[in-house]
Amino acid sequence: MTLKSNIFLWVFLATVVPLTALALGATYYSQRSYQHEVQREVGTSLSNLGAELDRRLQTQREVVASLAGAPAIQAYLPVLSAAAKGDLDDEYRQRSARLDHFLEEMESILPGIYTIRVLDDSGNTLLKVSNGRRSAAVYDSLSGIPYAEQEINDPAFSRAIKRLVPGEVAFVSLPHHRLRSGPFSQRPMYDYITPLSVEGERVGMLAVTVLGERIDRIIDHAPRLYKGKLFIAEANPDNAKRNGYLLYDDALSLHLAQVRPRPERLQDHYGTALWDAMGSEPYGVVHLPDKGASVYYVEVLPYPNLLVSWIIATRIDDSVISAPFQDIRRGIWIFAAVVLVISLLLANIGARKIARPVRRLAQNLKAYADGDRQVRIPPEPGIDELDALSSSFNYMTDTLEHARDERDRAQHMMLQSAKLASIGQMAAGIGHEINNPLSNILSLSKLIERGLPPESAALKGDLSSLREETLRASTIVKGILNFARQVPPHYAPFEVDAWLKDTLALVRREAKDQGVALVEACEPGLSIEGDRSQLQQALINLLLNAIHASPRGERVDVTASAAGEELRVEITDRGAGIPPDQVDKVFDPFYTTKPVGEGSGLGLSISLGIIEHHGGELRLHTGSEGGVRAVMTLPRHRPAPATAVPADDADQQDDA
Repeated sequence: MTLKSNIFLWVFLATVVPLTALALGATYYSQRSYQHEVQREVGTSLSNLGAELDRRLQTQREVVASLAGAPAIQAYLPVLSAAAKGDLDDEYRQRSARLDHFLEEMESILPGIYTIRVLDDSGNTLLKVSNGRRSAAVYDSLSGIPYAEQEINDPAFSRAIKRLVPGEVAFVSLPHHRLRSGPFSQRPMYDYITPLSVEGERVGMLAVTVLGERIDRIIDHAPRLYKGKLFIAEANPDNAKRNGYLLYDDALSLHLAQVRPRPERLQDHYGTALWDAMGSEPYGVVHLPDKGASVYYVEVLPYPNLLVSWIIATRIDDSVISAPFQDIRRGIWIFAAVVLVISLLLANIGARKIARPVRRLAQNLKAYADGDRQVRIPPEPGIDELDALSSSFNYMTDTLEHARDERDRAQHMMLQSAKLASIGQMAAGIGHEINNPLSNILSLSKLIERGLPPESAALKGDLSSLREETLRASTIVKGILNFARQVPPHYAPFEVDAWLKDTLALVRREAKDQGVALVEACEPGLSIEGDRSQLQQALINLLLNAIHASPRGERVDVTASAAGEELRVEITDRGAGIPPDQVDKVFDPFYTTKPVGEGSGLGLSISLGIIEHHGGELRLHTGSEGGVRAVMTLPRHRPAPATAVPADDADQQDDA
């Protein structure tokens, strides 16, 4: 997986996903809380509507009770009393006419009352006023009393009215409606009925049929919270035909005062599952997942004398309640999508800013591994970690280069030491083998010279040249033997200033002959522990090389200074310098750049051996404008000899 993908994934998982999940969780939690609040608010609204309807029905009951006590009704009681005995009152017609007139006026005063009936003790209609018009008593009966409607024959109704409590207004379903065909056969509301009595004896009843226009008006003006569809259904467990009867429904345009050819039942339009769920509790909410809606309802008891209740309910689409939260969630998803795009862009930018230095580091690592020792990474401002990584890489390369230089130097020194050791061993053997013939040559040349006559000047000259060459060869052999038999230094403290002056004094004549000036500079008070004579020999070799390399009229600078616990002696000439192809050969024995016969090539090798025996270093540096700077670095104090650790102590150290 690429760095960009990793950055994007971690940023997305660490920020966008938790924030989105938290925001969505908050919306769902808020939605549940809001749904509870909606249920409480809608339930309160439905309860208020039920209370208002109950007050309206109570008012209508009081109106019916007041109407039963009206003087016109009381004046008609003798007619009802005579009818109860099977007789016809003498003032029947006059009393009936006055009561019809009174009832017509009452209908005009009390809108919403559809029909007023005065019934005898058996429930037959003596007087009837409907829609402000009286009905003539044209129906004969077996008792000879004329009725305004056909005589009923309903034992159940007769038993029901016998149980009515005098003075109270009750609700019944009048069988008189069934005597008429047409739309009036199915009525949503029950009829009001109250007994009429004379001296405590029931002689008849006052029945009032209300269309329900006033109740419709109350329901029509009731608030429809959350765009709900209001409906009212009758719960009547004793009457299967009316159980679930839809009294009012916004969706079906049903009203209480509406004329209906047939009853409309809730089960037929909304399903029996909803009706069963609503019948289990007096109030609550029923969710309809398949329809995406919820039904909130309350149950009220409008009829005191009947086991009949009204279920007042409102059907609210879930989308109406969840719409604000859906918008919020839609906004959250849009926000998440925008953040996703921004995260991709930022991941791309971040990956570029991070990946470019990382890629550069990888390339530089490969280049360094391939041999490019000069590769370095510039600082990366703005990102501390990458800047630290760049610094670490540069530090690593510098450290490795330094370690490599030290290793190469150590290897070179080891090779040089091995070379010197092997050459020394060889030189010692050769020197001993050559010394004897050279001694014999010198002895024989002297004997031959003694035996020559005086006039043999030419031969004597040749013998003199022979002795000179033999002596030169002997000198070379002596140098070889001195190089081969180098002994360990004899350490003793001495002053550097005096040692330096004494050494320069030994080579001043040679410097004067070469026309080179010697300039010294020594830090005062310096002292060192070492073999004074061996170190002097090493310094003389370096000074002679510098003097011979410097042109006439130039100078050789010699400085001595302290560098911590080390003595640093520098010899700088003004010569041509060392060619690059000869730098690695200058310390080899018998290697010299001087003409044949002018140098043995052992000076630098002997100096290097002496300095290394003292634990120091000798380095040669060629300047950019020529000249060689020889740097001799020596410890100022004798190194402590390594002591063997007893076995017991070693074991204790290991245990520690």
